[in-house]
Amino acid sequence: NFAKCFNKAVVSTQSTGALHVNQLSTEEQRELAAHIAPDSDKCSAAQRTKYAGLRLEKLAESKDKELTLYTQLIENLVYIVWRHVHYYTVHCKDPVETVGGEPLPKKLLSSNHDGIKQLTRELPLHLTEPFLKKIVDFCSNKNTSAMTSSFASALVRRIRKLIAV
Repeated sequence: NFAKCFNKAVVSTQSTGALHVNQLSTEEQRELAAHIAPDSDKCSAAQRTKYAGLRLEKLAESKDKELTLYTQLIENLVYIVWRHVHYYTVHCKDPVETVGGEPLPKKLLSSNHDGIKQLTRELPLHLTEPFLKKIVDFCSNKNTSAMTSSFASALVRRIRKLIAV
């Protein structure tokens, strides 16, 4: 019931740009107000509405912070994916026969080279265009900073280039 109440308020906020506690039923307002003032049943309707509004504001701020953290997490993960894909597709394409002056066994060379070939073949299957587009859309929609949004977009462009190669 609490989730329905919050979702109803969020939909109202998204459509009008403001929290309208008055659109909630008395029972929903009581439920929200109970989180701020446990004895809200004894409060007047105006105080209950005020407490419900405060609770909705806190929930909205909490959700906003959560989305910001998710955005940062996604950006970090995209960066890690790009670094690994870049390393393996650019730096490990041609097998190096020596490491530190010591020759590597032929079996190790062929298995690594085969793995890199398989990786480059399978990249488009896992990092699909709709998936990459969702990443860019999420980071650009949930972000207040254009700089961070362009960072995620740049990483996705780099991943697309590596897939195309």
